[in-house]
Amino acid sequence: MKKATPSTDPIVLHGNCLFVSDAHFRTPPDAASEERELRLVRLLKDQGADLRHLFLLGDIFDYWFEYRDVVPKGYVTLFACLKELNAQGVQIHYFTGNHDMWVEDYFTQTFGAIIYREARLMEINGHRCFVGHGDGLGGKQRKYMMIKRILNSRFNWRLYSMLHPRQSFAIARYCSQSSRESHDESVFVFKEEEEHQVQFARELLQTTDVELFILAHRHIPTRYELSPGHLFFNTGDWLENFSYITFDPKDQEPVLHNDSSSDYKHSPYLEEITSR
Repeated sequence: MKKATPSTDPIVLHGNCLFVSDAHFRTPPDAASEERELRLVRLLKDQGADLRHLFLLGDIFDYWFEYRDVVPKGYVTLFACLKELNAQGVQIHYFTGNHDMWVEDYFTQTFGAIIYREARLMEINGHRCFVGHGDGLGGKQRKYMMIKRILNSRFNWRLYSMLHPRQSFAIARYCSQSSRESHDESVFVFKEEEEHQVQFARELLQTTDVELFILAHRHIPTRYELSPGHLFFNTGDWLENFSYITFDPKDQEPVLHNDSSSDYKHSPYLEEITSR
């Protein structure tokens, strides 16, 4: 289990926030992915001038690898929108996930994004929050964490960068597809106290006062009460559920939404919690 001991003081933020994750753009690499991209851009534009902080909580891309002089093609509409948001004063917070851990400096140099490679304590609109992608948190995930450490190794980054982009992207697409095919529907059911992220949250609460946990990775839109005054949220995904979280300073807590224009299936759990 990853030890629940954040080592830094909370980052203090204030203003309207939007959290979105797990878009897995280029899965599949066709019109469906482009439609999801356009819908995300529409959501970002609909937030208007009041948006102050955009949180990209990982796996925005199904695969991302930056070579020194090459970045993955596509995403022109999304990138134009991020550029516009940056020009308007929106701070972009990019938490890398397990599919886009190889983000380097492109998003910082181009969109002014702050890159986070670990979940962080934050004070958002006066509330103590723990924010991140959420992979590897809680439970006995030794094999997964070992693989992640290998992939995150700078030495291995350099070795992988020696491959031609066509080869590296083909390998990544194969691994991603194989992983996806190995999952059954039971993986996408929220198991409450059996969830690794929930177990991590409970462990962290033993030593650290956190009011709100805002995580991603599980693809299950979730609002779950850990105890009075302590809430657990998962953004869900922008792949099938088209779910996201907003946090307005006037709200008592974050609000979980889904894009009502979706023609795709929605999570039954999302329908349950949004009807409360």
